[in-house]
Amino acid sequence: MKKKLFGKHVAAIDIGTTKICVIIATTDANGNLEIVGIGQHPSHGLKKGVVVNIGMTVDSIKKAVKQAEEMATTKIESACVGISGGHIRSFNSTGVVAIKGREVKQSDIDRVIEAAKAIAIPKDQEIIHVLPQYFRIDGQDFVLDSLGMYGVRLEAQVHIITGSVASAQNIIKSCELSGIQVSDIVLEQLASANAVLTPYEKELGAGILDIGGGTSDFAIYKDGRIRHSKVIPIAGTLFTSDLAIGLGIPTEKAEEIKKMYGSISPEKLATLENNYMEIDLGFEGGLKTIQLSDAGNILKFRAEEVMDMLIEELLEYRVKTLMPAGLVLTGGGGLLDGLRELAQERLDMPVRVGSPQSNERYILPDALKSPAYSTAYGLMLYAIGQCGEKEFFSANKMAFGQVFKKMKTWIYDFF
Repeated sequence: MKKKLFGKHVAAIDIGTTKICVIIATTDANGNLEIVGIGQHPSHGLKKGVVVNIGMTVDSIKKAVKQAEEMATTKIESACVGISGGHIRSFNSTGVVAIKGREVKQSDIDRVIEAAKAIAIPKDQEIIHVLPQYFRIDGQDFVLDSLGMYGVRLEAQVHIITGSVASAQNIIKSCELSGIQVSDIVLEQLASANAVLTPYEKELGAGILDIGGGTSDFAIYKDGRIRHSKVIPIAGTLFTSDLAIGLGIPTEKAEEIKKMYGSISPEKLATLENNYMEIDLGFEGGLKTIQLSDAGNILKFRAEEVMDMLIEELLEYRVKTLMPAGLVLTGGGGLLDGLRELAQERLDMPVRVGSPQSNERYILPDALKSPAYSTAYGLMLYAIGQCGEKEFFSANKMAFGQVFKKMKTWIYDFF
């Protein structure tokens, strides 16, 4: 039975390529969530979701944590942390066992999942999540809960997600050097999905594309369970880099233009056709005039590439039919003007932009009601037990191997 967290503070840390976001929350006796601290700081030391400079990463985490702690007037010792990056791999696997005693018991389910996990993976990879999709009993398809059923042969199809051992260890080490113990590591698209997908979308079948700073994380849910996932190595930093190179301006100026004037909407681009802007290149006499519609066209080429890669993924694995409820865009990149319309046209399905929302139990501050905070909020939901039937593991120090051992036992955490 899930324990209540009266008066306890829990924390979630979204370690992104462009920003570190920390959320501290607590729950009252009725299980209502109260966000008491929010911290954010530009992320330095990461590239495409992977730590490339531990010292800079630690400094960024410390500053974001300090900001959240000052707002919450409390200290945190542990946190639930997200993981993503180009090193993430995922695939489906099947296991088969004989049912002992003809009635399916939990031990039979455990054995068939272990059988499905018995696959060869590269030495530098480690299993992060094992997520059952459905079971078969004596050939009967799509049994979602096999416990207590009768039969002879039990088969399970699971979705296995692996990640680089070194990348995960560097995230854990960065947190520990910041004074924070890692209680859990969660794949970021799973966290985002729990923050923005509705129960209806998860049940009927929908995709989520979280466009962050370093990667775009994609997942498909059907019958309430994850059916497919993919990390696309194109995201916000590449959009900014394209602008900087294409327009010949500093990266900081490119980021400003992207946020203030960036649009791939044909109507908006038409209004920017004759709009010009002078850019200071950072040296005496260094002024450059750019046309804002050129910026939009550059962004559009990269957005189309993201959609092309997504379409290629859907066709290769034949999973588009699993998305009758359409696609949900989230993450900071999901705010790009015109992206929803482009996705809807290219994918030929309903597309909406998803943000964390308040409900009768969880009242969110306005600052978190943005696609940019979907992952952080999803991690918080996981931390307080909303996404699973287990209590939050608080301030116990966990070694790297213990964290991974715990990660591999997350069988029903997201159902």
